[in-house]
Amino acid sequence: MEMSSVSAPITKYLMAKAVRQKIPLSGIFELTPLCNMNCRMCYVRMNREEQEKIAPLGTVEQWLEVGKEARNSGMLYLLLTGGEPFLRKDFREIYQGLYDQGIIIEINSNGTLIDEQTVAWLKEVPPQRINITLYGASDVTYERLCRNPKGFTQVSRAIRLLKEARINVRLNCSMTPYNADDLEDILAFGRREDIPVRAASYMYPPVRRDASSVGVNDRFSPEEAAYYDARIKAYSLGDEKFLEWADRNENILPELNDDICGEMKAEGVRCHAGKSSFWVTWNGCMVPCGMFRGEEEHNVFREGFTKNWKRVLEETARIRLAPECGVCAKKDICKSCAAMEITENGKFGNVPEYRCQMVKTMPDAIKKVKQEILEERRKCNE
Repeated sequence: MEMSSVSAPITKYLMAKAVRQKIPLSGIFELTPLCNMNCRMCYVRMNREEQEKIAPLGTVEQWLEVGKEARNSGMLYLLLTGGEPFLRKDFREIYQGLYDQGIIIEINSNGTLIDEQTVAWLKEVPPQRINITLYGASDVTYERLCRNPKGFTQVSRAIRLLKEARINVRLNCSMTPYNADDLEDILAFGRREDIPVRAASYMYPPVRRDASSVGVNDRFSPEEAAYYDARIKAYSLGDEKFLEWADRNENILPELNDDICGEMKAEGVRCHAGKSSFWVTWNGCMVPCGMFRGEEEHNVFREGFTKNWKRVLEETARIRLAPECGVCAKKDICKSCAAMEITENGKFGNVPEYRCQMVKTMPDAIKKVKQEILEERRKCNE
């Protein structure tokens, strides 16, 4: 979870201190796997029958107790997510209880269930931010990707209601073959509404939803993902700034030396997952990251927060990532992580080839987008 209210230097200081002292500074509560949409690439969604075969949903009392224990252990920041959290009839009760504990809360939502009544009570106890995933710029796209023929109408209305109530909103955008043609319109929507948009073209394989989906998702090819990553950059910066950026950066990757210098040594987890942050799945399993499959025997509802946080710290410390990635000259651009390794390969220690190939083709993608912009300009000047 990002700590959007805190300036970058303070955020860096807090996170570094939390890692050193093994404090669970930020957490994520996945309140439900249920959702009123059915997005093709989702990693967690279940229907009610599938969910009940595995476990009941955590109760209000259980979530508030975990929140209390986590808060007493040092948690300041909490993201509430799903599935779709607003689908829970008791979501307001859970939210209010956690809010009253003094926790700084963000909410992830698809936005389709947020109406005037919802906004009215949120305005009284506003979250730090609501992150709404915008899957397209038309109802047609929402039906194609999310099987919701009214999705865009519902979401755009919710966004405007939240803005009118002065509730902080950010838009997330997951790019896939099913909404790729809407990319420019999605980013334009964000500009019109004066709302930041964070778009991504890399999609993790949904191994939590389907254990057989290691390395597989209904997503772009690595080359297409690189292209749309460059497109996102172009739309976000604007043509002129992108062209300047491209001139400075399009040759960086080819110039990086792939030769391995010195001894390869496997690194541990590179982010804060399992070091100063944690994720509790809808059925109470604590994991370092939401892309990991949790073990039912490690359950915060039964065993409490403290015991499970200690276990997560120990398990995270034992993770070793692909040694090749640790010495790769492209690692700061690639940002390969433990979640990518486990979802792309089914285990740690091997290079996530999809991501690797995506990064290797980025120079060509940058050049292609640059050429498209210049060609469009040429046509306009004729």
